[in-house]
Parts: sequence; C-alpha cells; structure tokens
Amino acid sequence: MTGFSEQLLIEPHYGVVVHRDFEPLYSDDNYARFYGYKSAQDILSLSSILELISPVEHLKAVEAYKDLISGKQKPGVRTYKNIDKENNELTVLAIDNIIDWQGAPAMQVIIIDLSYQFEVQRNLRLSEERYRVLVDGSIQGILVHNNFKPLFCNNAYAQMFGFKNEQALLDSETILPLIPSEFHEQAHRDNRSLLAGDESVIKTESKGICVDGSTVWVSLLSRTVIWDGEQTTQITVIDITEQQLLRERLEHRANYDVLTNLLTRRAFNELLAEEFNYAQQHSNALCCVLIDIDNFKEINDKNGHHSGDKVLQSFAITAKKNLRESDFIGRWGGDEFVLILPKTDLEHAKLIAERLCKDLATLTVITDVGHLKFSVSIGVSSLSKQVHNVETLLSEADKALYKAKHQGKGGVAVASQ
Repeated sequence: MTGFSEQLLIEPHYGVVVHRDFEPLYSDDNYARFYGYKSAQDILSLSSILELISPVEHLKAVEAYKDLISGKQKPGVRTYKNIDKENNELTVLAIDNIIDWQGAPAMQVIIIDLSYQFEVQRNLRLSEERYRVLVDGSIQGILVHNNFKPLFCNNAYAQMFGFKNEQALLDSETILPLIPSEFHEQAHRDNRSLLAGDESVIKTESKGICVDGSTVWVSLLSRTVIWDGEQTTQITVIDITEQQLLRERLEHRANYDVLTNLLTRRAFNELLAEEFNYAQQHSNALCCVLIDIDNFKEINDKNGHHSGDKVLQSFAITAKKNLRESDFIGRWGGDEFVLILPKTDLEHAKLIAERLCKDLATLTVITDVGHLKFSVSIGVSSLSKQVHNVETLLSEADKALYKAKHQGKGGVAVASQ
C-alpha cells in the first residue's frame, strides 16, 4: 500500500474504489454515497462490487477486468450501467487503472455519475445534485463529441465559449466554428489519431473562437470515451486566457521598445538573421535600411527630453504607416532605427526610404514647448554577392547612412555595389 496516496490525488467529488476480482479492498466515502451507502465501510462489507453493476453488464465487466490485469488491454474510460442500494439504475463513467496493492496487482476505478446526462429514468433528487456538483460545479469545461458533433457538454464549457446554456451548444451541428480555421486540419488529425488508438491522450494549448467572435485561450486534454456504445472523444478544457495574455504582455515587453513600441535591437537581430538566411536559401532580394534622426541631441538639449520622446514616438508611428506587413522595423539605439525589407530590390527600397524621408520632413510634432519639425538621414544596403553575411549588410547600410549625413542630411544614400 506504500505510495497509494500519490495515486489518489483526485478531486473529492469523484468516487474511488480498489478491488481484486471484484472483492473491494478500498473505497472512499464519495464512492459509497454514489450508491446510497453511508460510508466506505459499507462498500468494504460487500462480498463483491459486482452487486453494484447491472447484471446485463457483469460479463462485460469481468472480461474487461481480465484483459486489463493480463495486459491485453490498456487502461481507459468506459461507461457502465450500475445499480444503487435501492435498486435504481444509474450510468457511470469509469476510469480504470491497474495499481500495486499490498504487493499484488489490483484495479483502481474512478467513477463519475453521468446518469442525468444520459436521460435515464432517475428521479432521486440526491442523484441529480451529485451530477450537478461534479459537472456543472466544475471550473473545467467538459465536452464529448463524435467527429466534432457535440453529444454532451457541461455549463462551464458552454459559458467558456459564450453560449447561453448547454443546449444552445448541443444544438450546433459541429464545434469546428469554435476552432480557428487554420487549425482545423490539425484538429482532424489529432481526432483520427485518438480514435485509431495511436495516441491515448493529447494535451494542447489553443486559441478558441467564442460565439460573439471574441478569442479565448484554452488548455485541452483529449481522450476517447465510449458514449452510447460508440467510441467518441472527450475534451477537458481549462480557460487560460489570463495566463496567455500575461505571457503575451511579457513577451511584448521583452521584444518591443517601451517608448516607441518598435522591436528591440535583440529581437530585431533575431528577425534579421532569419530573413537573411531565408533570402540566401531562396535567392530572394533583401534590403536593410538604417535611419538616424538629424540633430536629435540638439532637439533634446533645446526642448527637453520629453519633447525628444515625442519626436521618437511620432517617427515610429509615421514609419510604421509607410511599411508593408512583410517589413520589420526596430529601434537600433537612441535616435537610430533599422528596417528589414524582404523580397525588395535596392531600387524599390530606395523609393520606400525616400517616401519615408519626405513624409517625416512634413511632419509637425506638438510638444509642451511648441511645434517641432525634424528630418532624418537614411542609408540603404542590399543582399548581394559581396554582402554574404548580416554584419556586412548592416555595415554597408551604416556606410550609406554616413554618406547621407555628409551630403547635407535629410536625404537617402545607397550603398555602393
């Protein structure tokens, strides 16, 4: 019995029994109360827990026990018709597992009362309350589906995805609209893997779509379960939206400059290396653009750092408006910025840089000390036979920027090829 406490770390509203050849060796009080008994001792007084299983299910239960003990069958989840002390029929979800009990194998069974959801004739108020405590009272969402057609869900699952109640979700033909379309193929693949027995349990974290179109992040635990005689999929879901948002905020803080909301130098370097390698492997064009705000020290000294911050923020907003979705911009340091322009040749990159330079020159920044104007100098380099690494690409852009400064500032210069 050593270490048995570690194997029974389950929620108190689940019932647990351990038996060998159906002779009860251990029971908790919850298990006893499921069947109308006062305490676990009443279960241990039974000669066989087969008394709690409907006679029509005896053969099935005995065969399952033999197959599990012999190793022919893996532990799993099954449904049984059971009988309580008053001879009322109830349906339970049984999770079977083989454990070591006093030096010999025994079967541990965790049961969940699903009678209400199967809509059998049970009018006992206490039985219904047990179901409610287990399923509706759970903070975990529970869903059973047959190839994504919902068969059962609890209130927690329905609320998690914005349905007004369980029935509203069960009236849906499929739960696929709750999964982003780009993950449908993976969802089908995972479901086939479970039903084929290739995987016994699949744990994932995923984005879900609520009925109002909002997003919820969930942790999913999927496994198979026999439902009305058919093998189906059961999903246990925990809402991790807050954790995901916190993770995103932390990642954003690590990768983006607080003042300008542009990529940090570290994050930009990682992206630049990825884009450079991709461009080389696929023989794509790639350009790098270095930008420096002209006379920025003078702006700070004359108008104060708060005004300088306003200039940096205005630059960032305007620069992002001039870029495509495929482009990246980062704060290289101080008043210097850098762009990556994937699949862009030198001529096109020069046009982008000139347009940005012109837009910034016409910009007026409103500060506490008045309206400010500023200009930028820009250097452009591109991937070529001579530029065979990231360091050279950046160095060539820096040389071009230096040339732009010496040509009078407020303009664009291109690296010599």
